[in-house]
Amino acid sequence: MAKHPLETKYGLSSAELLDAIESRFRLKVAVEGAVAEFQMAKHFGRAGVRYEAHDLDGQPDFSIWLPGREKPILAECKNVRESGKEGGEAYRVGGKVVAYKVETQKTRAAKGDPSSRYYGLEQYHILGVCLGKKTGDWSDFLFVRTIDLERHSAHSHKLAVMQRVPLPTADNLLPWYADIGELLRHFDDPPCSPSTPLR
Repeated sequence: MAKHPLETKYGLSSAELLDAIESRFRLKVAVEGAVAEFQMAKHFGRAGVRYEAHDLDGQPDFSIWLPGREKPILAECKNVRESGKEGGEAYRVGGKVVAYKVETQKTRAAKGDPSSRYYGLEQYHILGVCLGKKTGDWSDFLFVRTIDLERHSAHSHKLAVMQRVPLPTADNLLPWYADIGELLRHFDDPPCSPSTPLR
């Protein structure tokens, strides 16, 4: 079998490269981000969605092109939180996990503008959250429109840092969807409100 170009470039076997990833936390986090994006792209493919992936700072991860739309729908990919102090990686009631968490803020803020670390509602239209860290299956995703996410308490035009993600086994997922195609069919629906019953 021919060597992968990275094996040749770095003079390491595929097993050694994987060991390097496994033994370095920051590298592993970066790889998990890439894995989530690849898995999200597979969801688009299964739904027959035309998309373009981006790997540029300050740009959303994907552009989605739908028939009849001149402009693309922008989508961002995040991993669900895995761990935190005192169970901070999930929402709990009586010690039982009732929902997961995803962090929706940038790594750093621009100089002189602390609020620039928070995503504005216009920066992307759909958030895809990979549940692999929790379920063990990195193809498990939930999708939501940005307009249905919680807003920042001090900046109403920006997203809250933490967002509640329902358990994939929950009876009521709305405004989240397990099927990106189904979300896109409802993309132009009015925003969900706190009074909207969850299914």
